[in-house]
Amino acid sequence: MTRILLDTNLLICEPDFGLLPGGTHELFTAALCYAELQEGEFSRNPAIRARAQIQYLRAVETYGEGLPFDHRAAALYRVVCRTSHDKGRQIGRSRRVDLMVAAVALAHDCALATRNLADFAWLDDILPVVAL
Repeated sequence: MTRILLDTNLLICEPDFGLLPGGTHELFTAALCYAELQEGEFSRNPAIRARAQIQYLRAVETYGEGLPFDHRAAALYRVVCRTSHDKGRQIGRSRRVDLMVAAVALAHDCALATRNLADFAWLDDILPVVAL
């Protein structure tokens, strides 16, 4: 069974599960992804706020409470940052949550599934990344 952590963008738009490799999969998301998803609740647009609330509730019902960014993930975050740095990638504020999500996937022995493969593809030496 393959453990797969879904990135935030897959909580917003339904993943194409037909793109998953063959076999049985156990699907998760990170508590950090829920935090990102809930940012939509602060939009000035009431339709976006409502959609964000619905997406959050559906995601929690489907994937549970979310894997934590715990002590192990924090230690692996350093590995992710070092790999990013070694590959010439910026480790700025705009990338920080993506790198933390990658660390959560590593900490919980998951592959990472995303729509934005370019956000993570350069981590393929340490983390399996699946495009959905």
